[in-house]
Amino acid sequence: MLPLVLLVMWVFILPKPEITNTENAFPLFLYILQSIKNNRELLMGSSVFLIVLQAFFLTEVINRQNVLRESSHLPALMYVVLMSCFPEQLSFNPLLIANFFIIIFLNSLFNFYKSEEIAFDAFDAGLFIGIATLFYWPSIFLFPLIWSALIVLRTFVWREWVASLIGILLPFFYFCALLYWYDQLSINSIISILAPFYSVQFSTEFNTTYIILFVILATIAIASIIKFSQDLNTYAKLRTRKFLALFVWFFLFAAFSYLVSSKKTMISLSFLAIPLSVIMSNYFLSVKKQLVAEVIFIILLIAVVYNQVQYFLQYSPFTFK
Repeated sequence: MLPLVLLVMWVFILPKPEITNTENAFPLFLYILQSIKNNRELLMGSSVFLIVLQAFFLTEVINRQNVLRESSHLPALMYVVLMSCFPEQLSFNPLLIANFFIIIFLNSLFNFYKSEEIAFDAFDAGLFIGIATLFYWPSIFLFPLIWSALIVLRTFVWREWVASLIGILLPFFYFCALLYWYDQLSINSIISILAPFYSVQFSTEFNTTYIILFVILATIAIASIIKFSQDLNTYAKLRTRKFLALFVWFFLFAAFSYLVSSKKTMISLSFLAIPLSVIMSNYFLSVKKQLVAEVIFIILLIAVVYNQVQYFLQYSPFTFK
């Protein structure tokens, strides 16, 4: 079902004259884009491949750590839908790369629980957030999630906190060293790179054609969050409850990163795809009647397809390149 859902959504990218997006991008993404921007097929193929890879990787992490009440491929399906439901998301954008490192980062956080020594895991977590930030700068606002995990899952050990801080700084150190090596390290270049951090605009615009889809998606998300909060104290295993609490913090930090993004469209909002895919999966697994869950999901898919068909019709087939 996953390949079919992905095909139905991403077929609408075909007539788009512009299939790249640099919203909230940081230098590493811009360098990659510069080298492949003229290869339309590679851009499209890379976008689809990254989403599928991340969907299955996220599901493998969630199932291996027993985060949900049962093993399921629902997180993969939810992730694909959330990463592809709005037309702006059908593009090669920095989140497609950053989310890969964020899922690895999430896996490192799970290793905090009941481990004797996790300084290296804390370092890895910081390192992966640092790398993700070099592709998509709002990723840096997930760094406090490491310290939240240390509070929720561990007793205080100062080395672990320091290790996470060293981890996030290391990618920036190497990036600056690379700029220096190529004689590009200057005050002006640093100011240009850091511009997104001080040019934040607290405003957003939503296309009116998205209202139906956004309402349906928001309704399911709110119902899922309510159900998720109710389930926090119902799981018998303390480990599962702590992991679920960690996802609450994940959602809050990801939502905050959207608020401070210099540009706010549905691509920025898709930064919530990882925590929401797990939270929504928990909701669908908890629905007692499978038919009801299937109807809700089909309604969501119909709204997605209708919205993207409307967007698709804006482009003449003759604009295809």
